[in-house]
Amino acid sequence: LPLLSRRNMSGNIFSSLPPGVFDELPSLKVVDFATEYLTCDCNLRWVLPWARNRSAQISERTVCVYPRHLHAFALRGARQSQLRCAGTPELHTHHLIPSLRQVVFQGDRLPFQCTATYLDNSTQIRWYHNREPVEEDERTGVIVEESLVHDCTFITSELILSNIHVSANGEWECAVSTSQGNVSKKVEIVVLETSASYCPAERVTNNRGDFRWPRTLAGITAFQPCLQFPFAVGTGGGARAEEQAWRRCDRSGRWEDGNYSHCLYTNDITRVLYTFVLMPINASNALTLAHQLRVYTAEAANFSDMVDVLYVAQMIEKFIGYVDQIKQLTDVIVEMASNIMLVDDHILWMSQKEERACTSIVRSLEKLAARTLSSNSQHLAVNSRNIAFEAYVVKPESYVGLSCVAFQRRDRAPAGHPPSAEPVPDQQLRLRCTTGRPNISLTSFHIKNSIALASVQLPPSLFASPGPAVPLTDCKLQLLVFRNGKLFCSTGNSSRLADDGKRRSVATPVVYTGTYGCGVGNLSEPVAVSLRHPGEGVDPVAAYWNFEVLGGMGGWSAEGCQLAAREPNVTSLHCGHLSNVAVLMELSGFPSEARGAVEVLHPAMYTCTAVLLLCLFTTIITYIVNHGTILIPRKGWHMLLNLCFHIAMTAAVFAGGITLTGYLIVCQAVGIILHYSSLSTLLWMAVKARVLYKEVTWKAPRQPEGDTSQPAPRPMLRFYLVAGGIPLIICGVTAAVNIHNYHDNNPYCWLVWRPSLGAFYVPVAFILLVTWIYFLCAGLSLQCRPHGKDVPKPLEPLPRLGGAGGLLSDSGSISVTLTSGPPCPEADGVHSLQVQFWALVTTHALYLALWAFGAMAVSQRWYLNMVFSCLYGITAVALGLFIFIHHCVRRRDVLSSWFSCCPSSRNALPMQAYPGLVPEGGSQVFIGCDPEGARSAASSSPSSASSAAGHCKLTNLQVAQGHADARPAASPELEPSEGKARHASNVHGRRNHRGRSKQCRDGKHQRLKMLRGPSEHPSSESLHNSHSESCHSARRAPQDTETGHSHSEGSDGGRRAPGLAEASRRSASRDTLRAADDAKRRSCPLHGASHNGGLRGSKYDISLGSGLWKSETTV
Repeated sequence: LPLLSRRNMSGNIFSSLPPGVFDELPSLKVVDFATEYLTCDCNLRWVLPWARNRSAQISERTVCVYPRHLHAFALRGARQSQLRCAGTPELHTHHLIPSLRQVVFQGDRLPFQCTATYLDNSTQIRWYHNREPVEEDERTGVIVEESLVHDCTFITSELILSNIHVSANGEWECAVSTSQGNVSKKVEIVVLETSASYCPAERVTNNRGDFRWPRTLAGITAFQPCLQFPFAVGTGGGARAEEQAWRRCDRSGRWEDGNYSHCLYTNDITRVLYTFVLMPINASNALTLAHQLRVYTAEAANFSDMVDVLYVAQMIEKFIGYVDQIKQLTDVIVEMASNIMLVDDHILWMSQKEERACTSIVRSLEKLAARTLSSNSQHLAVNSRNIAFEAYVVKPESYVGLSCVAFQRRDRAPAGHPPSAEPVPDQQLRLRCTTGRPNISLTSFHIKNSIALASVQLPPSLFASPGPAVPLTDCKLQLLVFRNGKLFCSTGNSSRLADDGKRRSVATPVVYTGTYGCGVGNLSEPVAVSLRHPGEGVDPVAAYWNFEVLGGMGGWSAEGCQLAAREPNVTSLHCGHLSNVAVLMELSGFPSEARGAVEVLHPAMYTCTAVLLLCLFTTIITYIVNHGTILIPRKGWHMLLNLCFHIAMTAAVFAGGITLTGYLIVCQAVGIILHYSSLSTLLWMAVKARVLYKEVTWKAPRQPEGDTSQPAPRPMLRFYLVAGGIPLIICGVTAAVNIHNYHDNNPYCWLVWRPSLGAFYVPVAFILLVTWIYFLCAGLSLQCRPHGKDVPKPLEPLPRLGGAGGLLSDSGSISVTLTSGPPCPEADGVHSLQVQFWALVTTHALYLALWAFGAMAVSQRWYLNMVFSCLYGITAVALGLFIFIHHCVRRRDVLSSWFSCCPSSRNALPMQAYPGLVPEGGSQVFIGCDPEGARSAASSSPSSASSAAGHCKLTNLQVAQGHADARPAASPELEPSEGKARHASNVHGRRNHRGRSKQCRDGKHQRLKMLRGPSEHPSSESLHNSHSESCHSARRAPQDTETGHSHSEGSDGGRRAPGLAEASRRSASRDTLRAADDAKRRSCPLHGASHNGGLRGSKYDISLGSGLWKSETTV
């Protein structure tokens, strides 16, 4: 080896050689140690001096691989200064397995292996989880193997997660630490639970584009490409790489807020303003960029995104740094700030809440005087549409006071147009200042065709120091007048001056006075300010803007400011601060809306209210016109009509008058009507809930044998006293105490907040509590009600159909009951109690939602009022259609009443389709009373009209036929007084039939044939019997006077008899009845006398020429 002159070490696995490795080779002249990992750093710096001193040559094939700036560079040509170990080390090997994101389930096993270049003894590998060092813990399944060094070239470390928990979710990092620095690699682990949920597919539309996020597994981050624009370029001038938005689905299956910052804005103006923010600004291009930006802010009224205001505020802050070099920037900055005041209030509020954009603009304007005024420029004035700026250099020793007036030219608008409304483009706000303290009056301004909006008087003692006299340098005095308070957005309620509860807002211009370089502290004399406002407001407060409250957001404070005088449209105040001062009042619609202007609601509210009213009035008219043919109890009829009427009153008055704030008397009337109708509607629902609960829990009382007394009618007046009288008393007392409790400068026609608590919200809470209790009790009773309770057992055997002589009244109508027994409550003849219960609950919920959405629609701003307007419209349509469908479309008696108006439809329908139509002078037979089972059968489907569960009404022909044919030989006779009492208790018998229905005449020939059938064709007996037997007692019928008292709530005196117990009971006696009929038919003439006495010769004579038969065949 000492004689070795050439050494080729290339192809080996090493990255560096330690010093002295060739000391044992004195004859070495050529050496080659090229490897694919050779790192030319400070560790190889010894090679170059060694080669020079030993006259050895390093092969030209020995090139550097690392670092990157020496890659493929021959080592023998490198300088020693290039072989350094500065910065992050570049390792030729650094692998982490696995290297991509891993999705594993809880309880799985996952090994990690990290391999890196071994530089020296200082090289170590450490593991981190979410930037926290990882320690071995066999209890949790975390195992860290010791690091292994391979051939002094590589170092390897292993980490094993033997039992993965949910806490293992996140980033796992392999960090290689060396004496030169640290390098690391990371991999993300997503741990899923065995019952992992999913985030639903969702569409997000924002100012960055339209993003459709797919259904994503919990714990996974989803990515979406950004919307690409054809001419979009990157900030460096090259083409933009494809950017992505990302959004994470958290472990509970809910989407987190997405990150869209890498995507471009979809709005053209926003995209241009964002480009301005990215541009570098210097003294050479500042004025050009400012003029370009002013062009875009001229359309600030069209700004639709808060970031537009944010970017303009950022640009103004940048331009302020160059106003001392470029004086023209002052005009442009004031103009841009004035344009920003045209932006919608809500957008300004959001920009203030997001990044204090409005505060930034105001602060920038307050710095203008300090940066622009100098000994060479001692006065500066800028006028714009919404901001007037004036600044002076003042010598304190010669200062005698200063008075300034902000004014504008009178517009040529019609009389009544307020001066505070949005000015036309040529109406600029101007300032005129004079020294001293002249008497200035805003109401009698001396400049022709001008109107004064604000004035400020600074006291002569402004620069007087309370301490020892100190020589003062020149002072810079600045005044700013803002047309309104749109740049002073209150994001909270720090002082309870501009909070939403009191509805106070800035009702006047805002005046700023400030000094720079004078050290002015507490003022010995206050600053006098007079401000004009559009009209008479209430509860005025003088305040100044405090930038420090609410965490720097700013807010209005009344400390140190007080009102001095008030005139009709002018308010004066004194303030001991040099700050932004204004007067806060409770005004409606200032400054953009004129007094008396009518605000229009969202079109959906008008359209959907019209649909609601159409459905309600159709229902009301139907039930009034067809009152005699609809099977509904008297109390139900009254409650339904009143409920529909008051809902219609509430919706109509709300949609038509809630915004008529400009007409005081009309607005107060609207508020009173809304107050009354809202309470009355809820009370009618409470009354219905109570009546329904009484019907559900009704039980037949025990009555003494032979007691046939009729219970006294309970009048409906008590319902009207509760549902109508209580709201009248509440509204009357509220209006009598103070009529201004309604409206009183609210932005809508409703009660003022504090009186509304006791006059509306507390009564409503009590009504809702009572109603919900009745709902709960009725629902539980329906759920626990046994099925066998539907059909009550009769107390005595069922009598057969006897003679009708004692049942006829003077009007000729007949009401025959086939059973006697315990009374059943009067109730709806179509819908079951369960259906009525859920219908009432649904109506109640929809009405509450309608009221709530309507209230939110008129009380919220901008985006929210549109959302609640749409919700109000949807609820209004749903409520109207539900009431119409449930009370009209799903009732066969209502449908038959409608069909009766159309002759073609009437002729096409069988007689069973008209269960509620009764001709005048005719007779009806009501068989039995099945209060529950019949209703459920009747409401199951419209086709059940012809089934055994149909309503059992017999025409007067069938009654007559029953008198002649179906009378048994041994039937017990009825007393005349009993028959009269039976008719008196018949609800339908008392109804006033105005004339014979046309449908009764249309079927004349069929009825003649039917009546003659039993005498001419014995086989027709089966037809008659089948028709009578098919009329199962499935509906409620009038009750005899033999029945006892009922405790059903709201009964009007009419009672209904129980139905036939079961169809089997009728079937059992069918043969006997037919045999008796045959015997009677053979032995009795058609117009023979009844068992109760002969009717021959009277007006009730049942014959072919007179009485009942005559009325049926000749009319």
